[in-house]
This record gives sequence, C-alpha cells and structure tokens, in this order.
Amino acid sequence: MKKLLLLLGIVLTANSLSFGQGTIRGIIKDENGESVIGAAVVLKSNRSYGVTTDLDGSFALKISDSIPQTIIISLISYKTIEESVHPVNGEILIKNYFLVPAAQAMKEVEITAKAVKAKEYYTELIKKKSATTIDYISSETMKKTGDNNVSTALARVSGISTNGSFLTVRGIGDRYVKTAINGLRIPTLDPYTNNIKLDIIPASLVDNIFITKTASPDIPGDWAGAYLSIETKDYPEQLAINVETTFGYNNQSTFKDVLTTQKSSTDWLGYDNGFRDQNHNDFVSANMSPTKYQEFVALGLGNYYNSIGVNENTPWNETYYKLGLVELKLLAPAQFEDANAVSIANGLYENGPYSSQAFSKINSAVPKSAQSLPNNWNTFYKKAPLNFSQSFSIGNQVKLFGKPLGFITGFRFGNSVSYDPNATANRQASPDGILITVPYAASEEASKQTNGWSALANLAYKFNPNNSVSFLFMPNFVGVNNVRYSTDYGEPNQLNFSKDQFYESRRQLVYQFKSENYIPGPKMKLEFNASYTDGNSEAPDFKRLQYVGDGVTSNYGIGQDVNRGYRYLSENIFDTRLSAELPIGESSGLVRKLKFGTAYQDNERESEQYYYFMRYGPFSNSSLGNTGIDNFFSLDKFNIRSGVFNGLPYSTLDLYYIRANNPADHTIGYSRVKAGFAMFDYSINPLFRVQGGLRIEQADIFTDAYKYDSLHYATNDTRRQFGGELLTLHPGQLNELSFLPSLNIVYKLKNNDAAPVNLRLNFSQTVARPSIRELTDVVVYDYDLRTYIYGNSDLKNVQINNYDVRIESYFESGDNISFSLFYKNFKNHIEISDAPQGYAWINVDKSRVAGFELEGKKVITKHLEFKANLTLVDSKTEFQQQTILITNGNKSYIPGGEISRTMYGQAPFVINGMLTYSFNKVGLTLTLNYNVQGPRLFISSPVKIFEVYEIPRHLLDANVTKTLGKYFSVNFKVRDILNSPVRRSYNREEGWVLDYDKYSFGTNFILGITYKI
Repeated sequence: MKKLLLLLGIVLTANSLSFGQGTIRGIIKDENGESVIGAAVVLKSNRSYGVTTDLDGSFALKISDSIPQTIIISLISYKTIEESVHPVNGEILIKNYFLVPAAQAMKEVEITAKAVKAKEYYTELIKKKSATTIDYISSETMKKTGDNNVSTALARVSGISTNGSFLTVRGIGDRYVKTAINGLRIPTLDPYTNNIKLDIIPASLVDNIFITKTASPDIPGDWAGAYLSIETKDYPEQLAINVETTFGYNNQSTFKDVLTTQKSSTDWLGYDNGFRDQNHNDFVSANMSPTKYQEFVALGLGNYYNSIGVNENTPWNETYYKLGLVELKLLAPAQFEDANAVSIANGLYENGPYSSQAFSKINSAVPKSAQSLPNNWNTFYKKAPLNFSQSFSIGNQVKLFGKPLGFITGFRFGNSVSYDPNATANRQASPDGILITVPYAASEEASKQTNGWSALANLAYKFNPNNSVSFLFMPNFVGVNNVRYSTDYGEPNQLNFSKDQFYESRRQLVYQFKSENYIPGPKMKLEFNASYTDGNSEAPDFKRLQYVGDGVTSNYGIGQDVNRGYRYLSENIFDTRLSAELPIGESSGLVRKLKFGTAYQDNERESEQYYYFMRYGPFSNSSLGNTGIDNFFSLDKFNIRSGVFNGLPYSTLDLYYIRANNPADHTIGYSRVKAGFAMFDYSINPLFRVQGGLRIEQADIFTDAYKYDSLHYATNDTRRQFGGELLTLHPGQLNELSFLPSLNIVYKLKNNDAAPVNLRLNFSQTVARPSIRELTDVVVYDYDLRTYIYGNSDLKNVQINNYDVRIESYFESGDNISFSLFYKNFKNHIEISDAPQGYAWINVDKSRVAGFELEGKKVITKHLEFKANLTLVDSKTEFQQQTILITNGNKSYIPGGEISRTMYGQAPFVINGMLTYSFNKVGLTLTLNYNVQGPRLFISSPVKIFEVYEIPRHLLDANVTKTLGKYFSVNFKVRDILNSPVRRSYNREEGWVLDYDKYSFGTNFILGITYKI
C-alpha cells in the first residue's frame, strides 16, 4: 500500500511538471510592506520542486490542476506558511502573502498581483508603512469618482484643491508643489508657473498618485507643499484589455452656437499644422519714413555711394544729398554751390515722382509679406458637438527567451467644448504708479475648445530573479483654442469691443528607463532611473483686436491696439538618479537599512516670441462703417497705393505691419541640479522607527537673451536696454549649494497590523528655486490676466523650514482617521505682485503657515462609505513695501512702509468629501464628491484695493457605475452640478463685490461604456 501511495505521489508530481498545469502567482512582503527576496515557495508533496521570490518579492509556480495541493512558503527567521491551492482548468491563481517574524502569528492577505498597484489597499498599505507622511489616490478610487485626468482626481486628496489645471496643497500655491512621473521630473511648458498642467495626463493611464507631504533625503528638496509622483500603469500578470468610450453633454455649449475661430485641419489631434503659424525669417517690415540715403539707393545710386565710401551707417549730410541730386540729373555739377539751383532741384525731387518711386521700391516686398498673415481676425459662431473620449489599453506577460516580459500599451483621445455667454471682467488700472480706482466693467463671451491625446507603452523584462529592466514611452499632445469677445464702457457714450484669440498646443514626449538589481552577498538593492522629456509649447497667432463705437450707430472704428503674437517654448529635462540600499544586520522583520545615492537634473529652455502690430497709412480710414471686420482686414488693403494728393504724386501703404525686434524676445536658459544623499531607516524596536539623513543639492541656474549671451555682454552693459530704453535685460544667475536635512520619527501607539495607531513627527529643510522664466527680465503678455508679466533677475532662493505632526489610527472595520499639525516658515517667499503696466515676480521678506488637517474614512453600512478631509490654515506675510521704478533702462526699488497680510497663494481652508454606495452583488457603485477651498490671494499689491483673491468655488460631482454581465459596464457622471463659477475678486472693505473676472462653464453630463477582460 505504501508503494502504491508513493507511486501515486510521483505521478502527481510528474503531472505538475508537464501537462494539465495551473499557475500560482503572487507577491510576498514582510510586515513592513517591504518586498521579501529569496523566500522559497515549494510543493509540500515534493519540496525539491519550487521557486524563490525575486527582487520584487514576486513568484510564479506551475502545479497540477488535477487535485488540490499544498504549497509551503518559508524564509529563515520568518513563520512558515502552508496553504492548500487548486487552480482549475489551467487558471492562474493570484495569492499574495505577508511573512512575519517567527515569534508572531501568521497573517495572509489576498490581493491582485500586478494590478495591486491600482488598488486602494495597496496604496493604503504603503501609507501605513511609510516613514514619511503621504497621501494617495488610487486608480480604483478614480474609477469611483469618474475623474478623467490627474488634475480633477487630485482634488479628492486630503488638503488638495485645484485651480484650473494647477494645485494647492494644504492651501499652499502650486509654485511650491513639484510633480514627477514615476519619480522623475517633466517640464512645465508654461511661461507663468513652476508646475506642470496636470490636465495633460489622463487618469486611464495612471495606477496611482502619491502625495508626499514631509521630506526625506531620497527625493528632490525643491518643494514645500507636496511632492507628487504620478505612477503610470504597470503591466498585468495575464492578458488584460480595457476599452472605454464616453460622450458628454454640457448644458451651456453642446448643440448650441458657441464662439469660435478658424482652425487648422489637425486641431482635433491637439496641434496646429501651420495654419496659424508664420515664417518669421521672411517677414519684411514696412518702412514708412525711409532716409534719403535709402531713397537714393532705391533709385539706383547704391553703387555710386559705395564708390565714394558712403553706406547706411555713414552720417548723412547736405553734400551727400546734393551729390545724389546731381546723379539724378536734377542738379548740374556747376550749380553744386548755387543755393537757388539746389532749392529748385530739391523741389523737383520732393514734388516729382522720385520720392514716390523710391517708397514703392523700398517697400516692394512688404505687401506680399503682410499678406502672408491671414485675414482671420474675426470670430464667428458654430454649434458645438458632444464632448467625446476614447481610451484603449492592452497588457500581458509572456515569455521571451524563457524569461518573463511584461507589457502594457494604452491610448486615450478626447475633445471638449466649454462656453460661458455671460462672463464678466473688471480691471482696475495702475499705469506708471498712478492709481485709478474706477474700474471698467466688461461683459463677455468666452469659449475653450480642447483636443488632445496621450499614449503609454511600458515594457519590463526580468533577466533573472535578481535583475530586471523596464522602458516607458509616454507622448502627450493637447491643444486649447481660447476665444473671447468683450464689451465695456469707456468714455461717455463710447463702447469698447475686443476680440481675442489664443491657441496653445503643448507636446511632451517622455522616455524613461529603470533598472533594478539585487546583489545576494551583501543583500544590496541597486536602482537606476533615467528620464528624458522633449517638451514643446506653441502659441501661434495670438490675436488682440479692439474697436470702438457709440453703442447707437453702426459706425465703429478700429483702435490702435491691434496686434498678433507668436510664442514658442522648447523645454527639455533630463533627470536621473542612482540609489543603493543595504540592510543593517539581521532585522527579523524590522526595517533597518541604509540608503544612499546621487542624482542629476538638467533643464534646458529656449523661448521665442514675435509681436506684429498693425498700423494705418496716412490715407487709410480706421472706420469699420457697415463693411465689417472681414472686409476691413481684406488682404488687398495690405498693398502700396499710389496717386496724386494736392497735385503732388505719392506712394504709401493703406495697412501694414511692423514687428517688435527686441533681443529680449529670444531667450535661453538652463537649470542644472547635482545632488547626493545619505540616509538611514532604523526600527529600534517594533514600536519605534527613525528615518533621517542629509541631501545636498548644487543648483546652477542661468538665463539671458540669446543675442546678449552670444556677444558676451557684461551684466551692466548699456547695450542691454530694450523696449525704447524701458528696461535693461540683466542675465539671471543663481549658483547655490543647499544642505537639506530631514528627520522622520514613527512611533506605534498601537502595534496591530490590522488596526495600527501611528504617531509621526517630521522636520525638514527644503528650498524653492526661481524658475528660468521667473529669473528672465523679459515681458510676456498673458491671455488670462490681460496684461504683461515681468521677470525678475534679482530673485533669490526661497528657504523653508517644515514641521509636521500626525496621528493616524486604523480600525479593523476598515475605518481610519488622522490628525495633522503643520508649520512652515519661508524666507524670500516668491509671489506675483501688481506693478506698473502689469505684474511682476518679487521676493518678500518672511512668511509662515500654520495649519491643522483632519482626514478620515467611515464604513457606515456594508454598502455605504464616507471619506472626508478638512484643512484649516493660518498664514502671514511680512515685508517692507517696495516700489519698482525703471529709469533709463535700470530698475530701482523705493522702500515704503511695513506690510502684513495673508500669504500669497494660501487658502485658509480646504474641504473634501466623498460618499460612496457600493452594491457589489448587482455591480452598482454610486459616488458623490464635494470640494471647496477658501479665498486665496491671487495677485498681491502694495495697495489693498488692487489685491485680487480667488473666491471659494463649491464643486459637487456625482458618478454612477453599473456592470453589465462579465465584461461590460456603463458609467454616468455629472460634473459641477452647481455650475459654480471660477471667480476672482478685488479686496474691498465692503466684501467681494467687484469681480476681477468670473466664468461659469456649465454642468457636464457624461455617459460612458467600458469593455474589460
């Protein structure tokens, strides 16, 4: 009988090694959430058949699917796990485990293997076990909320509120928030902010987002509010396909006449195909007042003047003029000194055809050049279609040369239209420091049409259990067409009209490489990461058209402020880091390790802008009359007109363009940061853990006009003046070494894996460096603010001390609650301030932020769950008032009185709430979300009535998801149920009674259907 049983066991083992096989896959971690490397997973019936876990803690074991079998999981000093498993019909079972020290009881948690990163309990585990204070949002949560991009998804996180596509964290503005993809930086592609526009990244290509709120040496040190890492989709263990289609209806735009403009044939793909663009090298500027030398050269005397050594740069005098008259046969050589004869010759020249012919020849290329700029000044109305998005992804794990190769590819395309026919805008004027307190009030229509697509390709290959590499490619394209039609009252009985068009496309091509290696001898983990992002932003043909009328008759006149601008930004970032991790002794399940490494980041930036100003000839009429805008700007009017006026021949231009040629409009810059860090993470005992260390960063930032840099002009060279000696462009330079210590202490008030209570204490020093753009003394017109923004080469680094205390408690029911206190003080805080003829970045002396954060989750019933967070902040900025004066091209600062007020960009409160009803039996999920942040200073000013605050916006969203069978589900969401306006107002004694601007873009109703296997 024993021989028979032994034979049966041998047969079963042989079957497990050949046909009729299933697979057990999973990940093994220790009680601290660390991957367990080298754990053995074997068959109890044949302990010689098995595998060991790799550097990720992953394993895959093929076994017979004919009968249940027992697997054994073991590692020295850990409790051995035995479990019966039975894959049926060749299926793949996902069984993941936690190993605990032998002195503790075994615990098992079942999670999805590779897809674990998208699940909330994966991110919740990381939050529990992290030495730093972090928050997160998972892909699972994003599906519940129905968020379609990273910006809207992050608004659900504790202490976070969105401002358009930018963020505030704990009420702190986005310039103190840094964002990375998989831990590596990408460019901002924006001339006004330090952070990226997060709406460019679709939620469908993201597994989770981690928000680190306390610093540690192994992450960059240039932030204060939060460090965000967007983790892209990881490949699954088996074939997974996801297809989702959505259609959206907006109650203010869809199927309604919406303000729009002429578009290129590729706008729907998120970029302009050149329709709006211009070859700036071929532009010929009109010369309405040629010099006599230029006229004589045009009449054929160029060779003659060259022969006598006269050129464009030779000081002109009467002798050269009379020589020209002689060559034109208007003056006899013998009459050269005859004043009367010279006067007669001059009359013949000025009153004859010569001057007119010269003008025509000098400007002969101007009409063709001007006509290359299309007549697309006018706006019109067109019915808006349904908003639409389409996403697709496929992933799997296969064998390549006998080793596992994981891959996932994904794609998302989307378009949307937003429209407000009843927007408002008010601008108080402060030209040259003279305060004008009476604003003009503008009513307007505003539309925004967005098209874009993103893709993801991720490959991961394991050479062996201890070495793996991965590659990622992520292109993002988005194009936004902004159109605005405004009406405001100027002088009595005068209406001012403006039509503005601003199209911007942004492109990011992200390439990333990651290598993970484990060296068994010293038990060292090595990780190398590298990322290169090719980023471009184009704003071709930004048009501003203004005209005036009396509001009664139809006789409108075109104003002088008619121009079109072109802006090009190229910003590329190379970001790389190498880190090593070593255990400290035999930890028996405790976290005890050293970590050290180095990093390098190189940000290269080039910016160009061109401005074309339309002008009228002396015989042109600026009146629109009844002919309309299209006729007024007809291309045949950009031509040379010749005729006779008062009996004298003339040649001129009706309409023409001149172009600003400031060297400051072509700038270059770089930011290079070298870093090294060393840190320890040491659990003194199961209750007490300390993490700390030092990060050193050497930052070298430089920016200048391309021309001035190439000619090696000194900083105070007078040739650096531009704009009619309005400003001198000094090079922006910062070269600083920063020592950034940090300390994180975690004490377990309750040591229970299922329901721990943690006390966290944190201190760190961080910096916030001026961006390349902020350091550049260049002027850029902002479509949103409707004014110019000045850079400032005098900006200094911001230095921040951060203090944080958090108590977090988890319950076996799934509930949790956390309390946080935080305090930050800022030296040289940077803000954007009211300045003569625009806004400028400035440093202020000192600021501080103190706040309280409360976050929790409550499982109310089996199906009902509530999450909420509240952040309360008190902030203060103190500085000596300074007035910036520009005299002979040089900046000077006039000191004023002491000012104390709320900190720029700081909201006093942030509230988020999410109520979820899940009825898994029928596959139904309902979610209601709410978000609001308090009023925050948007534009600072030495004069209180010129301060602009962003007013609280109450956002309420709803989402319903229902499964239909095994593979299909439908989703219906309502975004911005209250149609809450985006509103910014002036700081008045009587309250928020005067709006800087106000937009309401309607409520969106979105229906989606998903197919998933």
